[in-house]
Amino acid sequence: MLVIDKLKEYVKENRDDIVSDLRSLIKHPSVSAQGIGIDECAGVLNGIMRDAGLESRIIRPKEGNPIVYGEVKGESDKTLLFYGHYDVQPAEPLDAWRYNPFSGIVTDDKVHGRGAADSKGNVIALVKAIKAMLDLNGTLPLNVKVLIEGEEEISSVHLPAFVKDHIDMLKADACVCFDGSLNPSGSPNIYAGLKGLLYVEFRVRTASVDMHSSLAPIAPNAAWTLIKALNSVRKDGRIMVDGWYDDVRVPSKDDLALLDRLEYDLESIKKDYGVKEFIGKAKGKAALKKLLFEPTCNIAGIYSGYVSPGSKTVLPCEAIAKVDFRLVYDQRPDDLFKKLQDHLSKMGLIDVELTMLGSLEPSKTDPNSSIVRAVASAANSVYNREPSIFPNSWASGPDYVFTKLLKMNSVWTGCSPAHANIHAPNEFTSIKNVMDGICYISSIMQEFAR
Repeated sequence: MLVIDKLKEYVKENRDDIVSDLRSLIKHPSVSAQGIGIDECAGVLNGIMRDAGLESRIIRPKEGNPIVYGEVKGESDKTLLFYGHYDVQPAEPLDAWRYNPFSGIVTDDKVHGRGAADSKGNVIALVKAIKAMLDLNGTLPLNVKVLIEGEEEISSVHLPAFVKDHIDMLKADACVCFDGSLNPSGSPNIYAGLKGLLYVEFRVRTASVDMHSSLAPIAPNAAWTLIKALNSVRKDGRIMVDGWYDDVRVPSKDDLALLDRLEYDLESIKKDYGVKEFIGKAKGKAALKKLLFEPTCNIAGIYSGYVSPGSKTVLPCEAIAKVDFRLVYDQRPDDLFKKLQDHLSKMGLIDVELTMLGSLEPSKTDPNSSIVRAVASAANSVYNREPSIFPNSWASGPDYVFTKLLKMNSVWTGCSPAHANIHAPNEFTSIKNVMDGICYISSIMQEFAR
């Protein structure tokens, strides 16, 4: 019997244990943005990792949320580092959920709840893959290190400092960040790099309290000032801040060759999210190229004045917007934040206060590296189809701490379903996705060991 067949038989026999541990993680809220349940969830995960055979412990950095770290010695001298996160996004708006977001309820082969897909399902697949290999073979084909953090959803604020303080502990031949999903066709996405992120709060205050709107001819309105600031930053999809594109690296021939080979159903996004058309009516490879290689400016949230049902004639004294910028290689978030400050100053918008809420640098790995080849081979053997290998992702994550600080090649992949309502109400994963993910991780270990 082939190894993959043994793995698939193993996960079927252990289905109840796998689902039980995933539900247990979901039932423990771990909302990093709100500081809810972090320590408790880390403790539960540490127990699951120890039960799987890892020498696991909770490490509490000087600042930030606890990190769950574990190791297993294997047969070869090669070492593979795996990364994941146990923290989740806020569940609001709560009234939009069909089920309690922290119930972990199971219906129709799906496990529902905040973090089911992003990324507790991936974490359970990773840990249970190690347990499966140990149970089946008594050992692993290589040395494994597992780092599960609790701040990914708030831009991994303290992870770079932690990595710098533990460089020797984290040394490895390559890294697999198992925090991704399958594409709409059902095969894994493999990313040889990620976009960076600059998350900024715009805040305007023009008076001590809200005023009667009849004063609008003479009194400043914070909302209009905020709107003017936001309009000055982006026009027709392009960021208008001087120097914003100075460090953007032109896609290489290898990047464009990967783009040409990619088959990714972007049209499914319209169906799943109820979008009629993409901006500029972009389609196919042109839309995919924009996603992969262009910086972005997005208003993530905006608030001012009276926004409850009915009317209230008020002139707001304060206006707030949350804005995220996705960055491409070689843009630097600190440099861009300064340019954004200078831009508003030049525009005379001195009432606009900027606060950096989070940042991540972009990352890049050679798509021809051995770890990319190993992950692609494992994906093919488990899912029986060619994976989608991207020169980089349109999403962001702390991949740069591995490629730039630890100086190793790294790939981003995972086993969550496509369009699983990540960061939205009614998030879910499927039991099959998690079980296949266990086989996927196990195969990655075997392939890279070779």
